[in-house]
Amino acid sequence: MDKEINRIRINRLYSESNIFDEIIFHDGINLILGEKYDNATITGRKTNGVGKSMSIEFLDFCFLNDYKNSRINKIPESVVPMEENIILDLEIGHERITIKRNRKNESMPLLIRNGKSVTFDKLTDARNYLSELIFNKLNGKSVPSFRNILSILMRDERSEFIDILKCHELTKSIPIDLTAHLYMLGIEIESYQKTIKTIKEIENITKVITRNKNELTEGKTKKIADVQAELNSLDDELEKMELAIENFKSNEAYDSIEKDLLELEDNLDKLRKRQKVLRHEYDKIKRLPKPEEIDDVEIELVYNQFKSDLGSAIVKSLNEVVGFKNQVEEFQRMLINQKAYEVEAQLNEIADRIRILDDEYSEKLKIIDTKGVLQNLKVSLRIYQNKKDESAHTKYLFDEYENNTKQKKNLALRKSQEIMEIDDLLEKNKSNIKGFIATILDIHENIMGNKECSFSVQTINKARIKVPVDISMRIFDDGSRSVNRTKVFIYDMALLFNDHTRIRHPLFLVHDNIFDVDQDTLVQCLNYLKKQEEKYQEFQYILTLNRDKIENEEKAKLVKLDVNAKVVAAFTKKDKFLKKDYQEK
Repeated sequence: MDKEINRIRINRLYSESNIFDEIIFHDGINLILGEKYDNATITGRKTNGVGKSMSIEFLDFCFLNDYKNSRINKIPESVVPMEENIILDLEIGHERITIKRNRKNESMPLLIRNGKSVTFDKLTDARNYLSELIFNKLNGKSVPSFRNILSILMRDERSEFIDILKCHELTKSIPIDLTAHLYMLGIEIESYQKTIKTIKEIENITKVITRNKNELTEGKTKKIADVQAELNSLDDELEKMELAIENFKSNEAYDSIEKDLLELEDNLDKLRKRQKVLRHEYDKIKRLPKPEEIDDVEIELVYNQFKSDLGSAIVKSLNEVVGFKNQVEEFQRMLINQKAYEVEAQLNEIADRIRILDDEYSEKLKIIDTKGVLQNLKVSLRIYQNKKDESAHTKYLFDEYENNTKQKKNLALRKSQEIMEIDDLLEKNKSNIKGFIATILDIHENIMGNKECSFSVQTINKARIKVPVDISMRIFDDGSRSVNRTKVFIYDMALLFNDHTRIRHPLFLVHDNIFDVDQDTLVQCLNYLKKQEEKYQEFQYILTLNRDKIENEEKAKLVKLDVNAKVVAAFTKKDKFLKKDYQEK
């Protein structure tokens, strides 16, 4: 069967100013090693932190990853200048492509296709361009995005390889997307994408329903049925008030005195507000402290003291001084009392005016309010309008709640129908999935020594599950950190080498530090790779590995793979990938 996707073949990774040594890749297995340089020193024996993973970061950078989430973003400018172009030469099908990208203009990569430059203003456009090159034989069929399919070809090391479906850094909480997995398994992804869209619609409408319900039930303090009962009661109340108002307005005297009544109400409101202000002012005056009075005896003592000291300078008599003091005190009392009298007079005048207007209002109202339905025109109309607004708002929320609830049921039905379509696709693809399972079993036997593993693809239709398909794989003794990594390796190898999935695979795979496993498993994985290289010519597998993990096994000739022949780059503490020591920002 012809391939449905063009192959990706990496040729060379380098930089414009040689900030790192170029890495030339070949078909088959490509090893990037961390090695010792001096067994006599502790530093010389270290193989971690030499740049293996960083070289993969640069490879992913050229494959247009999100720069802000890349470790390259944390490298000091003194180590990697912002204008420095990182360059990747590769082939996509029969097209020769060069990708140039730097940190300064990270969203504007330059692509050279068969010698002709293509510039982009947005990263999205460049990704779409590469996607069209990879999927140029599909005639409009739905396909994964460029970065989506890259996510399972270049799993983020920070995913810790804990699961076959979790390809991104664990701390990012990126939702699982099965598009690329289903595509490689040969399952048309349109139905899956439709179902995902429907699930998102259900999720959004559920939020609206919850918000409406909380408001209607006043924070779940009552039931929706109670809300309906309250609406019925409110409708009845409004109907009676509306009838009373209509009867009020139909009275022959209404038209002639409506204006007078409203004017009287306005005047009474103004007078009562003024009355309130004056009463407050009057109370403040009454609470003022009395003017301080100076005793006549104290005045006499002070007077005699100054007279003896000043002699003939004192010309006023004691009686005159005392009289002046009394005049001052009287003037203070007069000011306070005068103000109080004025305010009191205004209060009396307002009270009289209110009494007159209130009597006039009552007389006019008697003409048309024979049944006592409306005691106050303005207040009654205001109450009616408030209740009408309240009823309209509650009805709107209630109608929206009911409509959205109905809409949610329809969406749930649509989701079920779409999941049935996926079931039909799985049934049609049953033999291919069975063949894929057989490949997994063979790889498992090669590495683990038995076929105690399983793989399944099935639909799942549960309200709280946001992914309509469950892809599950179990292997012998899985659950531990190292065995989970082995499971991911087996799954990725099955996608790469199964006859059915190979036609939808770019035949390019990168594993960065996946082999944090026991020694026997590591040896068996490397030996499996050697066998696959003998069977298949067209594939590229790039693996980062610390050499010290297999030294003893190499000496014992347990490792059948010629490691030295597969090394495309080797780094040590003395000769690092970026040639410098630095701290990430």
